[in-house]
Amino acid sequence: MNRRPAPGAPAFAEKPHREGHRPEVNPYRDRVGCFGPLLLAAEDAPGWRGRWAENFGRSAPLHVELGLGNGRHLAARAAAQPGVDFVGIEIRYKRCVVAAERLAAAGLSNARVVRYSWFGLTDLFGEGTLDGVHVYHPDPWERGSQAKHRLVDGAFSANIALLCRPGAELRLKTDFRRHYDVLLASLGNTPWTVAGTSEDVARDGAPWPDDIVTGYQAKFNEQALPVYAAWLRRG
Repeated sequence: MNRRPAPGAPAFAEKPHREGHRPEVNPYRDRVGCFGPLLLAAEDAPGWRGRWAENFGRSAPLHVELGLGNGRHLAARAAAQPGVDFVGIEIRYKRCVVAAERLAAAGLSNARVVRYSWFGLTDLFGEGTLDGVHVYHPDPWERGSQAKHRLVDGAFSANIALLCRPGAELRLKTDFRRHYDVLLASLGNTPWTVAGTSEDVARDGAPWPDDIVTGYQAKFNEQALPVYAAWLRRG
């Protein structure tokens, strides 16, 4: 899934991402093809690069969510913003299937689930084609030896900016303070400006006006642990 990037592609396309299981014994693997256009297999998804308007059957703002959990946020966001098209990127078979089930149950046609590594975004989207990027509670990979697997590193903001149009937004929620700090510290030579931040969403609210509580966020709220949020706008 992690293909060698094209010349000049963002560095995140090179990073490894392991599924953590053997797909040949995963009971969800064979269900990927059961949802029609709602769930795209890894081998099919790159064929839609530059053609997402055709996939959705309309021209609309395009947002991407990286990592889906149980798909709760993707479904809720798509329902709340019917004029926006959403593509959720997730590598784990079970999470893809559960998210697709949510979309199907809600009758949502403005969202897709793509089983793909988020480190291969340049396989799926061209430069300047995204209107929004959502990252909620990415895996912290806390041990030093695991740091290479982190999505949010010092190069993330610059890399993702290449895929976004002027005016696009980037939303991050995380329970891992390092992700929040690294993102904000990396903005110096990028086109991003800070639209708002929060060091405790439960206490102070999210920096954006239309917040949707994710499953992970609810768990941390129950434990009275802080969730950090950063809202960026591409200049």
